[in-house]
Amino acid sequence: MKRLFISTVFALALCSSLDLCSESSMRIVPVSATPEPDHVNLKVIYPSEKKLCRSDSRGQIRITGLALGVDSEFPRKKEIFNDPKGQTLHMIIDNQPYFTITESDMDAWRGIDENSNEIALFDIPFALRPGMHVMRVFPARSFKESLKDKGCFAVRTFYHQNHDQRFFVDLCKPYLTYNEPQGTYFQQGCGQQGCNPQPILLDFYITNCQLSRDGYKVSVEIDHATKEILTSWQPYYIYGLKRGAHHIRLQLLDSNNQLVPGIFNNVERRFNIQ
Repeated sequence: MKRLFISTVFALALCSSLDLCSESSMRIVPVSATPEPDHVNLKVIYPSEKKLCRSDSRGQIRITGLALGVDSEFPRKKEIFNDPKGQTLHMIIDNQPYFTITESDMDAWRGIDENSNEIALFDIPFALRPGMHVMRVFPARSFKESLKDKGCFAVRTFYHQNHDQRFFVDLCKPYLTYNEPQGTYFQQGCGQQGCNPQPILLDFYITNCQLSRDGYKVSVEIDHATKEILTSWQPYYIYGLKRGAHHIRLQLLDSNNQLVPGIFNNVERRFNIQ
């Protein structure tokens, strides 16, 4: 299936012509993926697979072929929210919202070895419950879009304090990793209607499957009302969201439009536009 590429000019014209500031005309529009850099590789060094971590909640990652802390020099950074922290790593523990690993996490360990690797030492910013945990990490552009090429995604199972099997997950089967939207977006409104003139990025990661009209799909529900089925793995823009709190749910569906079993395949998040 050919990917759908929609230019920014066309998308903005579509927003205007359809009056996307109306709540009933909110749209999810596919956009082209940002070009991938060559030879990006990500590896979790610590904790090692099925490692028992007694007390600390620190980790170490090696990233090759992508600089952290710099702006992603693509037109998209002017179309949607662009993080002043620059390019980062997005880290997800279990099914929690991601936290970022930035250039500052690399300062003490930064260096280029014979393989042009950079090393990041990071702290998990919340208390871990005893037992099993799953760590997922991938690089993101300064405008939060995930890199999706081979080698850009790493997953690791580890244990904290004991070997209790807190939940079951089969990482060889299809699963979904949620990325955006997340957090608070500080943007100007568009007149009396109070909606957001800039689109909001919708982005996710798919593992061990491909999306298609006749196969796996991703269901998107926004504010318990708007629901669309996505059949292509690429970034999307959400137009027409008003200021305030919003709710979003992503689900990975099979060819029969049934939820694929797995704790990562039904994800809910809240975000705000101010």
